[in-house]
This record gives sequence, structure tokens and C-alpha cells, in this order.
Amino acid sequence: MKLLLRESIRGVGKRGDVVDVSDGYARNYLLPKGLALTASTENVRRLEGEKRAYEARMIREREQAQEVAGAIGKIQLTLPMRASAEGHLFGSVTPKVIADAFKTEGVNLKATQIELEGDHIRELGTYSFTIRLHEDVEVQSRVWVVAAKE
Repeated sequence: MKLLLRESIRGVGKRGDVVDVSDGYARNYLLPKGLALTASTENVRRLEGEKRAYEARMIREREQAQEVAGAIGKIQLTLPMRASAEGHLFGSVTPKVIADAFKTEGVNLKATQIELEGDHIRELGTYSFTIRLHEDVEVQSRVWVVAAKE
């Protein structure tokens, strides 16, 4: 099914693109959530009218994301976690735990913005991860997972 994207969707396309997706994905996800429209000339013309306001909003959001990226670059996260003598954590460090740690440092992030290499961190050590603040702005950060003192 050919659709016109109203929002950028990772792995599918950017806003304003005409994409060909499976019928089920279109009917069950993209159309009900308002993320896409059928690719008609009327919808293309309507989306062109909204484009200027969208571009101005994206410029503001990109500038804000770059400011946040600068703040993140100055933060060194250390997470004390309960661990066994071998260095295995009792539990795990998830993107939500990292987002909460950034919140205590004064930077508000969503857990969905944090991309860990694996699913979760389950051992003591130093780990790098990517934070996607905007579709054009991403920043690398590190977290030191240390044993908590009882």
C-alpha cells in the first residue's frame, strides 16, 4: 500500500516521503495512529502546506537537542548497583535506570532515546551507549557500573 508519511518513522522513511508498506502495517498501525495518509494528490498538497511550520519546529527542536547534547557531554554517570563477588549484577541496568540517573543530573531523557548495545547491562564495568535526541542529533555517552557499598 502506498502511503504519505506525516511523521518520520525509523526504518520506513522521513516525513513527506511516499512509501510502499504492507497492507497490515498500514491498516493496523500507521493509519490509525495518524502517522500516514493515503498517497493522493490532495493529501500531498495538504502536507506541503504544513511543511513550513514543520521545518521551523524541527530547527528549534534540533537546536534544543544540540544544547542537551552539550550538557550530556559534561556528565559522567556512575551507577552503584548490588553485585555478586564475581561482578554479576543482582538485576540489570536498563535504559530507564540510565534515564533516571540523567534526571538526577538535571537532564530529562526518555528511556526510548537511550540505545544500549545489548538488551540490558548485567555486569560491572564501563559501557558506551548512544542517546538519540533528535533524528539529526545523537551523542555517545558512558556509564560506569560499580558495586554498591552495603
